[in-house]
Amino acid sequence: MIVAAMTTALGLLLVGVITQLFGYRLGGTIGIPMLAVYTLKNVFMLPIFIVSTIIAYAGLYLAKHRTLIYGRDELLVAMGIGSGVPLVIFVVLGEYLPRPLRFVLFIGSILPGLAAFNYHQLKPEYRKWDLITAILLFSGLFGLGWLLIDPRFTSTLSTLTPPALYAETADVAVWKNAAVPTELEPIILTRPRAVALFLVGFLITERVRDRYGLRIGLISVALLAIYALSSKWLLVLYAVTLALGFVFLWTIHHVTLLYGRVLISITTAFTLLVALPLVALLPITRGLSAYFVVILAGINAYNWHTAPNSKRKLFVPIQFGTFTLLLVLARSTGRILPRGIPQEFGLLQIGLGALVVAVCLGVVEYYTVDQPSRERVFEASILSGGSGDD
Repeated sequence: MIVAAMTTALGLLLVGVITQLFGYRLGGTIGIPMLAVYTLKNVFMLPIFIVSTIIAYAGLYLAKHRTLIYGRDELLVAMGIGSGVPLVIFVVLGEYLPRPLRFVLFIGSILPGLAAFNYHQLKPEYRKWDLITAILLFSGLFGLGWLLIDPRFTSTLSTLTPPALYAETADVAVWKNAAVPTELEPIILTRPRAVALFLVGFLITERVRDRYGLRIGLISVALLAIYALSSKWLLVLYAVTLALGFVFLWTIHHVTLLYGRVLISITTAFTLLVALPLVALLPITRGLSAYFVVILAGINAYNWHTAPNSKRKLFVPIQFGTFTLLLVLARSTGRILPRGIPQEFGLLQIGLGALVVAVCLGVVEYYTVDQPSRERVFEASILSGGSGDD
């Protein structure tokens, strides 16, 4: 995991600097650094990403010119189209693909849509230089990872933390004879069930955003529910790095007044670096899973921080309640590993899960002030012929 974390952290910091100086989007804050890591893991990710991004870009172009979508709806359309190619390959051809490729296809399916959306948001005159910069950044990060994956460093970089890019399932490590033996973990959820769980998680998080104005991550909670079945220590890692990331972000924001993508970049880089000693101490065996959990923690620390002051205290209960609900769904359809939770599962556990969800929802509803609907505001507006007194 050391190579993946160091490469991504450097990439995120470079993205932050480039964004601050030139305003480039580079396909999204996490896009290029994660793509470099996933390509080091499996080289097929690069062509799949390119094809999926082109399709998502064209699809979003047509949607924007033939409908009235804008803002977040554009992002959702781009992610839906961009995820199509990787997920179709994942579901239809999964039986014929190596398991590591299936993993990066599933997790990496969000990247093409993010890239397509971000390039659409740029002014046409900036797109060429943004793309050139992104290609150069990817090449540099991939080259750095290539140099760090070497037989001379195997005894150090592959043993202090779970191997990840030094595993015998990583293409570059195998090609350079630097791979170390690793044991494949059993499949937790079948492909259709995993996709279904993510769709349910997506619908819930969008409802949370509409109802409470809180962003808890499009795929974060569903992915954490799956990881909980694998190892409870991944949840510990997420909780600790989320808290540390929030404190770090709050401090940086108040000292420097940085904001937006720059702040996401710096915070996520921090969580990756601070996670390395934690992963070395905790009994975590899945390096790439730990890597992605920490990235989720960095992004969600930003989501937590950017919530309005009156709603910031609701972030933890609404995310925990959503996680509990999805964990029950995942546990009822998936396999539990020895370090996963909950080991026991029956009516008692389902009842406790329902109680947790109800308490979390009750707390959030208690502190939520209902806003008037757009229709009511419009009807009361003097622009629509209303009195303006309502």
